[in-house]
Amino acid sequence: MTPYPFTTGPAFDFPQNHPYYFSNFGYWEKGYDYPTAAKKMAILTGDAAGLNKDSKLLEVGSGLGGSVFVWAKDFSVGEILAVNLEGEQSKFAKDLITNEQLNSVIWKEGDWKIISNLEDSSFTHIICLDCIYHFQDKPSFYKEVKRLLKPNGKFVFTDLSFPKSIGRFSLYYKFLEFLTSVALVPKENQNTTDQTLHTLNDIGFRIIRTEEWGEFVYPGFAEFAKSQTGTLQIFANTILHFYHSGFLNYQFYVVEKSEYSL
Repeated sequence: MTPYPFTTGPAFDFPQNHPYYFSNFGYWEKGYDYPTAAKKMAILTGDAAGLNKDSKLLEVGSGLGGSVFVWAKDFSVGEILAVNLEGEQSKFAKDLITNEQLNSVIWKEGDWKIISNLEDSSFTHIICLDCIYHFQDKPSFYKEVKRLLKPNGKFVFTDLSFPKSIGRFSLYYKFLEFLTSVALVPKENQNTTDQTLHTLNDIGFRIIRTEEWGEFVYPGFAEFAKSQTGTLQIFANTILHFYHSGFLNYQFYVVEKSEYSL
């Protein structure tokens, strides 16, 4: 069975506004429904990146394709390379892009490692929206991002953060192990924000902005999940419990490649 984060389930199970199909957690404010919250997360990301008609954008982890419609239609980006795993979501997104004649988007299938074949300094912006916590070997991915960015290019991404450690013999530890295995989050990705910032600094990025988004993500998503399947309700409520207990947060990052960086 294909793990839920990589299925087309959300395209049909969640309310969606054609052609903006998302599977992110959403950024929730009062009165939002899922389509509004999911698109809001993408809009905030595009705003922070400073996307415009002159941008050359690489998005890694494009999912159902809703984000590329945001970049193309809401920010007028004319050159977009979208990378996503082969499977249900990519087929859905490619069909959608073809049917909507979104000619500014090139879609490539594969994990993040296929970007190693791209030329140095190819992009003004690289975005990973609600997906990077699934990646194997994130430090190597960060290095590839730096290589691919033009000088002063921006890398914008969201990630799970794990603010404090849990003792191995704690019941919380067992629950967290289960939660991260269901969500396909490798053990090595269970980092604090400070650890992530330290890694980015060591690679040579300049930190522009970082924000905790947990209060705008987990409670709203858990409330929305009440209208969904029992399995999703349990998953969302467990995440919310870990957030309220201080073991989990949701972090937003904007970093930049130095003008003089190699």
